[in-house]
Amino acid sequence: MMRFSGLCSAIVLVVVSGLAQAGQEGWALFDKVQHAVKQYNFDTSFVVLKGGNADTYRWIHGVKGQQEIEHLIPLDTSGVDILRRDALVYYLLTDKPAFVTRGNSIPELPALLFEDKAVITELYNAVAGSSSVMSGRSAQLLRLTAKEGGRYHYWLWLDAETGFPLRIDTLSAQQNALERWLVTHMQISAEFPDTLQALLVAELPQPPAVAGHTVPQTAHQLTWLPQGFRQIAEPADLPQLADSLLSYWLLSDGLHQVSVFVQDSNRLPTQAFRDGATTIYVQTGEQLEITVIGPVSIEIARQLAAAVR
Repeated sequence: MMRFSGLCSAIVLVVVSGLAQAGQEGWALFDKVQHAVKQYNFDTSFVVLKGGNADTYRWIHGVKGQQEIEHLIPLDTSGVDILRRDALVYYLLTDKPAFVTRGNSIPELPALLFEDKAVITELYNAVAGSSSVMSGRSAQLLRLTAKEGGRYHYWLWLDAETGFPLRIDTLSAQQNALERWLVTHMQISAEFPDTLQALLVAELPQPPAVAGHTVPQTAHQLTWLPQGFRQIAEPADLPQLADSLLSYWLLSDGLHQVSVFVQDSNRLPTQAFRDGATTIYVQTGEQLEITVIGPVSIEIARQLAAAVR
C-alpha cells in the first residue's frame, strides 16, 4: 500500500511539474508576441472574419528612437484611417478635423496583444500548443484559456522565428469560433518604414481637455457585474446619444469593455444577436429600453440588463 501511495504521489508531482512547465512556455510565447508588435518595424495586411463578413486592413508600425508610430488603414472604402503616435490616437476623417483620443494602442487591433501581462494572467491560463505550417511559415500555437466561465478563450498562432501573430481565433466557452484575425501578408524590417516618416513629423491636433461625464448616473442603478468586471468611473461622453440616454455604464475587466445604455422604451420586442464576438442585447419594457453591447455571452448580457434598477 505504501509503495502504491508513493507511486501516486510521484505521478501527481510529474503532472504538476508538467503543467507548470507548459504554463511557463505559454507565458514566454505571450511575452514574445507582445514584444513583436511593439518593438518591430513591420508592414502587414490582415483580414477579420466574423459571421459571413470579411474586413481587410493594412497595418504599418515603426519605432524610431523613443518614438512609436503605427497606421491602420482599412482596405474597404467605408473605413477610417487610424494613426497612433505614442499615447495619442487619431481618427483621420476626410471631411472633418481628426478626432483625437488617448491610448497606448489602437482599439481596433486585438487588445490582448497590448494589454498589460498582469491583467491577462489574472484572467487566463497560457498553454503552449503544437507547431504547424501557416502561409508557408512555421507557426507555434498559444492557447489562452479563461479561468472563469462565460469568458471567451483565445488561440494564437505565432511566427516561430519572430513571434509575430499570424492568426488569432476568439472562441466561445463551448469552443466555437466567433471571430478570426488572420495575417495575409507580413514584412518585418530593420529599417523604419518610409510610409510613416511624414506622419511621424506631421502637425496634428492635441486632444481636448478631459471633461466630466455628463450623463446622469443617479437615475438608475446597476446591481450586478460579471465576475472580474468593474465600472469605469468616468467613461467618455457619447454626444450622439446625449439627448436620449437616461443612464450609461462602461464596464471593463482590463481586456474587454461592455457598455450598458438605458433609454426610454420604443416598445419593440426584446432582441439578441451577435456580430462576431460582440453581443448586442436589447431588452424592452413598458418604460425602459436597456441595451448591452460587448464581447460577452448573450446570457451575461441578459443578466446585466436584468440588473438595472
